[in-house]
Amino acid sequence: MASPLTERQRRFVEAYMGAANGSATLAAKMAGYGSGSVSVSARASALMKLPQVQSAIAERAAADPLVADRERRQRFWTQVMEGDGIFAKAKLVDRLKASELLAKSQGDFVERRDHRGSLTLRVLYEDESPEPDADEAPE
Repeated sequence: MASPLTERQRRFVEAYMGAANGSATLAAKMAGYGSGSVSVSARASALMKLPQVQSAIAERAAADPLVADRERRQRFWTQVMEGDGIFAKAKLVDRLKASELLAKSQGDFVERRDHRGSLTLRVLYEDESPEPDADEAPE
């Protein structure tokens, strides 16, 4: 179970979900994380990794009807792409963009490479240089 938020962490979450519009760095500044030896962006990054902060953000997002979850976004993009209902007169460029966003959200454009197979490395060492010929004069 995640520990409870401190007052500054609570202010960070409030700012992140509100006035900072999802900018962790701006939210950290607004919550008072500006002084000290650690930069605001580093502090914001650290805050976003805390389980209690992640949990608080997830709870806020689930409770906020204005925040669309993945399924809701995908339903919207599908309606635009197919030209359903109010999107019947959507331009082709908008329908194509919706299909692209839908495909990206489902991982269709992930480039996969097969790295299996054998790999042969030839290592040369400086101290294993060939022996000079006997008839060569030393330098």
